[in-house]
Amino acid sequence: MTVHGDPHGNPNDPSPARGDVVARVRDLRFSYGASERAALDGVDLDVRAGEVLVLEGPSGGGKSTLLRALAGLVPDFHGGALGGTVQVAGHDALAVPPAVLGAAAGMVFQDPEAQAVLGTVERDVAFGPSNAGLPADEILRRVHRALDDAGALHLRDRRIDELSSGERQRVAIAGVLARRPRVLLLDEPTSQLDSAAAAALAVTLRRLAQQGTAVVVAEHRAERVRPIADRVLAVCCGQVGPPGPQEPAPEALPPCRVTAPPAARAEGIHAAHGDRVVLQGASLVLAPGRVTALVGANGSGKTTLLRTLAGLHCPDAGRVLLGDDDVSALPPEARFPRLGMVPQDPGRHLLTESVDDEIAVALRSLGLQGPDVAARVAAAADELDLGDMLERHPLDLSVGERERVALASILVAQPAVLVLDEPTRGMDPERKRALARVIRARAAAGAAVLVATHDGLFAAQAADEVLEMSGGDAVHTGLPPTALITA
Repeated sequence: MTVHGDPHGNPNDPSPARGDVVARVRDLRFSYGASERAALDGVDLDVRAGEVLVLEGPSGGGKSTLLRALAGLVPDFHGGALGGTVQVAGHDALAVPPAVLGAAAGMVFQDPEAQAVLGTVERDVAFGPSNAGLPADEILRRVHRALDDAGALHLRDRRIDELSSGERQRVAIAGVLARRPRVLLLDEPTSQLDSAAAAALAVTLRRLAQQGTAVVVAEHRAERVRPIADRVLAVCCGQVGPPGPQEPAPEALPPCRVTAPPAARAEGIHAAHGDRVVLQGASLVLAPGRVTALVGANGSGKTTLLRTLAGLHCPDAGRVLLGDDDVSALPPEARFPRLGMVPQDPGRHLLTESVDDEIAVALRSLGLQGPDVAARVAAAADELDLGDMLERHPLDLSVGERERVALASILVAQPAVLVLDEPTRGMDPERKRALARVIRARAAAGAAVLVATHDGLFAAQAADEVLEMSGGDAVHTGLPPTALITA
C-alpha cells in the first residue's frame, strides 16, 4: 500500500492512497437472532479510499446492518450470529473494540436523536476530537470546519434538545466529520434534510472523497446522492448486487372535492423554544378527505406546528380546534383518537415487546378488548404489510419498519385527523408509494391528513395541496404537489 500524508492535514498520520482498499468484506453472514432470517447472507465487498459508494435497496434489505458491520457494531451492540471477515483500515472489525475501530471508521446513524452525547451543539461535536486527546485549538478548528461542512455552523450555540430533527441530523453529521475518519459511513443522511442542506452535504461528501476519505452512503432518496457516486450497489435480501432502475414518476392523483366543514384548525399560533420564536401567528385548515403536505426548511417550524396541533407543545398564543371544539387546553390523550400523530422518531415511543402488542396499545387505552382488538390489529398490520412481523420485537426492526409499526398503532384507532411528521424516513421507494396509497385511502374514507415532509416525490404521490412554512406561518404555495418532485 502506498503511504501518503493525512488528507486532513496531519503529515504524521499515514493514510492510504486514493484507490487503495480500506475496507474488505468477505462472506459476511449475520442474523439478529437464531430464529431470524439472515440480515446479511454471504456479502463480499471492497471499499476504496477516495470513492463515494452509494448503497440502495429495500427497507430491511441489510443496508444498515452492513454499515454497522463496517463500524464494528455487530454483534457487540446488537447481538446475533456472525460469520465471515471484515477488515477496516488494517483492523479486524469483528474483533477489535468499537472504540479502537472508531478512530478509522465513523458512522452517522439513521436516528440522529440517539447520537447526541452532550447538551449543546458545539460541545457535542467536540466530543470525538476531545476523546482523541487533540489540542484545544485543533479541536476548535475541527468543530467549526465540521459544522460548516454540515451546514450547521449557525447552530453552534444552540441546545440539542431545542433543534428540529433535520437540524439534529446536521449536527450528528458534523460530530462524525470532526473525527475525520478514513471510512465515513452514513445511514440515510439526507432523510430529514431540506433540499438545500442535502445538496450542500453532497458537495461536502464529494470533496471528502477527493481528499482520500472512503464514503459509504446508504440512501433511499438516491436522486440526492447518485450524482456524486463513483459506484452504486443494491443491498437486497442480505446480498449485494447491481442497482435497480430509477424511481418512476408519481401516479396521477384523483381529484378531491371538499364539501364538509374543517376537521381541524390552528388559528394564530405563537410558539417558541426558550428564547427562540418559531411560530408567529401560524394558521392552517385541514379538510376531511384531503391530504395536505407541509414543507419548509429545517428549523422553520413544521414540527412545532404539528406538535401544537397534537397537544405536545403548549403555544404562547392562539388556539386549536377539532371540528367546532376548542381543544387548546386539552392534553394529547384527550385529543386522541380524534387526532392521531406519528412523530419523526417513532422508535423512541415504541412501548411493548412485540409488534402486535404495539399496534394494540391504542385500542386498549380506549377500553377495547377481546376479538375486536385482534381483528383491528390484523387489519392495520395487513394495511401496512406487517403481517409477518407481528411476533417480532419492534426494536429489532429497521427504521422504516418501525415507522410502519408506529403508523399502524395510530391508524388502528381510525383518527379523523391524521398528522404525520416525516413519515418516509427509512422507507424505500416502493414502501413510500405504498404509504402514499394508504394515506390516500384514509383521506378517501373521510380523514383529514397533514404530512410534514422534505420528500417532494412522496408529496407529489400523496398530497392534494401544499403549504410552506414561511416567516413562522403556514402559507399556501399556489403550486401543485408535482412541483415538489425536484425538491
